[in-house]
Amino acid sequence: MQTLQQAINKTVQTGLPPFFLALGVTIGGGLLGSFGLWLAGKGPQDPAQTAYRIRIWAVAIAIGGTLTALENLERGVFARALPAIVRDGVAIVTAYLGAQTGYWLLTWLVTL
Repeated sequence: MQTLQQAINKTVQTGLPPFFLALGVTIGGGLLGSFGLWLAGKGPQDPAQTAYRIRIWAVAIAIGGTLTALENLERGVFARALPAIVRDGVAIVTAYLGAQTGYWLLTWLVTL
């Protein structure tokens, strides 16, 4: 059985990549999307509003597809595989937190 420190390290290794991937997609998508709207002649666009609209796509990209992680989570529940459930749950939650953090950062930057 793993020690507590090994379990924490494995959880952090599972959670950090989806967090930062969703964070980057949200910030980059918000900035580039609003810039693209400006170039298209739609006037100045709020990057935070664009980031708000793409948060769910950032989560989908961060977990590796739209339904793959959810299907793995379902298989883990029915197979009673606790490590798989925890791993996929951590990836989904941290991806959502990364997307939300990106939205909050852009909202904060816009209000400065």
